[in-house]
Amino acid sequence: MWAAVLICVVLGAGAFLLELHEQRRLGSYPDRARLAAMPLLGIAIGAAVSFALNRWGPVAVRSWGTMLMFGFLLALAWAIYDSRTEDDINADLLIDVTLAILIGAVVGSRLMAVALNWGDFAGHPIDIVKVWQGGLSFHGGLLGGVAGCWLYMSRSEVAFLRIADFLSPSIAIGYAVTRVGCFLNGCCHGTPSDLPWAIALPHVAGGGADVTRHPAQLYASLASLIIFGLLLAVRKHLGRNGHLFLAYLIFYSIGRFIVEFFRRGASAEPFGPIPSLTVAQFASICIALAAGAVLAATWKSPEKHQKQT
Repeated sequence: MWAAVLICVVLGAGAFLLELHEQRRLGSYPDRARLAAMPLLGIAIGAAVSFALNRWGPVAVRSWGTMLMFGFLLALAWAIYDSRTEDDINADLLIDVTLAILIGAVVGSRLMAVALNWGDFAGHPIDIVKVWQGGLSFHGGLLGGVAGCWLYMSRSEVAFLRIADFLSPSIAIGYAVTRVGCFLNGCCHGTPSDLPWAIALPHVAGGGADVTRHPAQLYASLASLIIFGLLLAVRKHLGRNGHLFLAYLIFYSIGRFIVEFFRRGASAEPFGPIPSLTVAQFASICIALAAGAVLAATWKSPEKHQKQT
């Protein structure tokens, strides 16, 4: 955990150095890099508090929830810094819409997880609200986050699709960090493997100290970081609002489809009508096809940076 604090402090210092470079280059004093460093400082403080609570406090701080918050803060930090060249997107807007997305994502991910595992909740409906016990779905979180973003942006002068494009790289960052939380927590684990980087998860049913598995969570993190780079590479070549978000959905679906071959548990269970696919693979195919169809249908009508919904 102290390594996480050190990394965050280094990142914060790097943001300030970037701001100083920007000041020298432009001869002005933009404050967005400083604002971007604030979430990083929050990550460092949160890491220290988490360590203190787990070591000396009366309650335990779970790895997944901690990394989820870190992921949101790091995603916000990137978005604020990335907005330095934008005229219609500012830090205040990003902070507000991020909170709306966070609330929607938590609600949506929980409801999707409950729907996929209703048998576990039917007899104990009160367990639905016990999100601290685990049981969240990224696909549900994505839908809930989109809904929260749309509701908030419906009152803004900035178009919903415009902000969806702008935040797509941040989604990739947040997802990558959150999957590290899955790795630390031991959930969303992989299939048995004897590869040199395979890990043992003694607490997993059917496992033991002598059973090593694919670190599927880290595969997902790596895939999301690659998606982040791809989004930065293609965003200047996409001319219509919403296209970058559609590209993210396609890239994510491809990555998730591949990672599912190495994953077990939860959404990695076989999809009933097509047992050769997992639930997540079937959902990924549907999302990729739908996003690709919309992208193809609107490709020839460029409409960049529209501010009105």
